[in-house]
Amino acid sequence: MQLPWLERYLRKSARARYGMPRLDRLMTPNPVRDTQTGFIHHPAAFPIEFRRLWLAEWLEPFEDEPDGIGVIFETDYYLKPGALVEIRIPLRHEKEKFHGRVVLVRNRGPALFEIGVWFPQRFDAARARIVEQVCHIETYLLQKRLSDGPYAFDSERHTADWVRDHAASVPTM
Repeated sequence: MQLPWLERYLRKSARARYGMPRLDRLMTPNPVRDTQTGFIHHPAAFPIEFRRLWLAEWLEPFEDEPDGIGVIFETDYYLKPGALVEIRIPLRHEKEKFHGRVVLVRNRGPALFEIGVWFPQRFDAARARIVEQVCHIETYLLQKRLSDGPYAFDSERHTADWVRDHAASVPTM
């Protein structure tokens, strides 16, 4: 027999929220690095899923390491600072999953928030850094494919251009 409050929390933890792809923001992408926090901007045109970890706050405390990396993404869902979240990013037929803590909430207009999530565990931070670079490269390639046309598109050249121009701005650990 489960307690009623526990059932409510289990239902809440099972729901995932989706940061919907914003194709209207594709032609004006965010910079790779947020100048105020040093976190990596998740491209607004790239899908992201997140859910709050309700029971993890009690069961699995995070061991904070001083050299973590963070990600900022846009959503229409408010997350309270200090909340533990699981982020899933679909990438090449798989979903990369990370655990982090909400450390920043910015109101960007009616029902639009920027959420900053810090990855305190070194393993998640290193993977998130690479996954976010792939997300930015894929968004850049889509932007170039739309602007140059499919016949003049060279993915290797455009990938090398992105790496040359933007890879140095990605935060390191």
